[in-house]
Amino acid sequence: MKELADAQFIERQASTAITTGDTPEDIFINERPYRLLKNYREAYDQQKMAARFSDFLEKYDFIVGDIAADQLRLQGFYKDGTKGIARSQQMSSLQDFLYEEANFGAPYFVLENLEPHEVVDPADKENAKPKRRRRQHRNGNNGGPKAKRGNKQHNHGNQHRDNKKHKNTPATKEKVNSGNHPEKHVANRSNSVATSGSKKRRHFQVRERSKNKTKGKE
Repeated sequence: MKELADAQFIERQASTAITTGDTPEDIFINERPYRLLKNYREAYDQQKMAARFSDFLEKYDFIVGDIAADQLRLQGFYKDGTKGIARSQQMSSLQDFLYEEANFGAPYFVLENLEPHEVVDPADKENAKPKRRRRQHRNGNNGGPKAKRGNKQHNHGNQHRDNKKHKNTPATKEKVNSGNHPEKHVANRSNSVATSGSKKRRHFQVRERSKNKTKGKE
């Protein structure tokens, strides 16, 4: 584990370039200017800073580093009065941070960022990635409006074809049994219409021809 941690430490150091200017307080991190405002108990260490620095910290007006168990921790702060920023993230709350978050009497330093700039949060980058669209199966229905219209047209087409297959037949068929002869449809019958009730509804009465009558007799 120690070898892996050392390898990561070296890799992080290589990805961050730190140089000094005309004075030890003038520091350039990835060619951006910073000023060392406070270095309590010589807390600032260039190698540790290079291993822990992240581009995400470039948006803050100040960077505070404190040492605990020989490990450097970095925290960003904004200028006092910055709109939309909670007081706990403004520089006036530095002493509260040191009392509550840092170990008592722990070494710490304060860097002022001379050129802060907007930085996109890595979490926002993940949310900004376009989502892959789900493929629509030809025979499936994903509930979209196009699929619903397609299914409606498809069902209407099936109903139209079923109506074509349906033959025109009389609504009511009458059959008579004549002994051993097969059932026949009655072609000739006498009908009568009667009305009853206040709405004069019509009632149809269908009477079959008497089988005992012969042709020419009524």
